[in-house]
Amino acid sequence: MMTPLQPASSTASRCDAVFQSTLWSQVRMAGKLDAPDARQAIEALCRMYWPPIHAFLRRCGHPSPDAKDLTQGFFAYLLEESLLQKANPERGRFRSFLLGSLKNFVSNQQARERALKRGGGIDLISIDAESADGRDLNELSTHLSPERLFDRKWALAVIGEAMERLASEYRRAGMAEQFAVLQPYLTGDADDHLSDLAVRLGKTAGATRILVFRLRNRFRRLIRAVIADTVAELDQVENELQELQAALREG
Repeated sequence: MMTPLQPASSTASRCDAVFQSTLWSQVRMAGKLDAPDARQAIEALCRMYWPPIHAFLRRCGHPSPDAKDLTQGFFAYLLEESLLQKANPERGRFRSFLLGSLKNFVSNQQARERALKRGGGIDLISIDAESADGRDLNELSTHLSPERLFDRKWALAVIGEAMERLASEYRRAGMAEQFAVLQPYLTGDADDHLSDLAVRLGKTAGATRILVFRLRNRFRRLIRAVIADTVAELDQVENELQELQAALREG
């Protein structure tokens, strides 16, 4: 796991934030149901935040079927009540807004009853039942509070999104095979086997170290870019990085 993360330059973070389609822009787009890209934006939000929300609900004691229904229902509730249009980056982190909205949703019995109907028939994101069942076991056995489990799942979602962006960059550059070989070296755990990697790549030891350094550096920058998408001010990125690291250490 990429902890501890090394600070990158603020300039790099700003550049990444500019060139990526920000989460806040996705939030605004998802709130406009008649917009052409609304469906894609909604799916992107659901995909990233389904695991943290589901984990929170399971840790709160909701049985697995109910937690799945509540999660689907919550996203439907966000759309029905136009809450995404009310989300304001000036008020802070999107995950804080989301968690607060989720608690209000669950405490509302009428909204909960709607959720138990599998989101009123709206299938916002397909659920892999086998994967969800596997997650249930971890979510029930953890010592973390529902809020801290939500944070850990959020941290893992950030890492996953950064990984997907990194893989996508290599694919667009026609280097998908190289990424597959390099990926195990994203952490320092495999450094003892860099000589083996050099042989596989057909490169010198020095050239191989440079490739690994660039891979790790880009991954760190993408993690920061994903986080930058979820805060109101770029100077909040450092605090969120610390939260991410703390959440990963608690697992």
